[in-house]
Amino acid sequence: MAPSFARSTSLPPSPTHKKTSYHVRSVSLPCRSHPLISNLEEQIQAIRSWATNPEGSSAWIEAGLAHIELLQIALEDFLQLPQTQETLHQAASVDQLLDDLLLLVDAYGSFVSTILTLKECHSNVQSAFRRQDEVRIASFLKSQRNVEKEIAQLASGLRGISKCRHLALCSDAKEIEITGIIREAICTTAFASMAIFAGIQTLSAAVSSKKSFGAMRSFKKLAISFSLKKLGTGEEENIHTFKRFEELDECIRLSECFSERVFRSLINSRVSLLNITTP
Repeated sequence: MAPSFARSTSLPPSPTHKKTSYHVRSVSLPCRSHPLISNLEEQIQAIRSWATNPEGSSAWIEAGLAHIELLQIALEDFLQLPQTQETLHQAASVDQLLDDLLLLVDAYGSFVSTILTLKECHSNVQSAFRRQDEVRIASFLKSQRNVEKEIAQLASGLRGISKCRHLALCSDAKEIEITGIIREAICTTAFASMAIFAGIQTLSAAVSSKKSFGAMRSFKKLAISFSLKKLGTGEEENIHTFKRFEELDECIRLSECFSERVFRSLINSRVSLLNITTP
């Protein structure tokens, strides 16, 4: 299973700290204040800020997916710049960028399907629990844990493109500059996606554990009229477990909605880049 979030989680170091950074603008691009370039860099920075406080909650995951969608829209706009298209039209380094975007598209295509499976498993578990069907509970919990492993594998599969690296096939400074911006957008998307996948997997694992369902059995015995202040320590934990079930429901609902939108935006970014190289 993917590890839970730690406060040390951070994005790869920004190339702005490197002496040879592409952020030192050359005449190949409009000035840094150009709206499309500024917007792209702002979206990258927004994800960096979001990643500094890894809560793992449904609201945090929703915000992360929304940031990724906005970043891909900004990237697509950047790819429409004449300077971008002229520089990348016959650039050999584009193939590597296309491969990385394809990995992201494939990952989100699988993620969309996996979220639907997780939704079904979680619903089945709750249904079996209401019927107090211990056999079905155990079976559905096992299925849910298998889905969690699939999500963890999706996160692991993005590790290779989550770190900003120079593209070996760049032929000149103009190409290095433009592909550097695109590369940072891609690796930022990959890193944020890894964090989101891991967050969903961790939240689901907290709910599908045997300890959680033991607490849920106890929670059913509590009188609704009890206030939280009157409950003992163990009963407060039962309520906390129940809230985690509700949080996972909300997380699945939001992920189902936003993951499809991110999936489409990634496809649009790749198509835009592919069109640049197509005669």
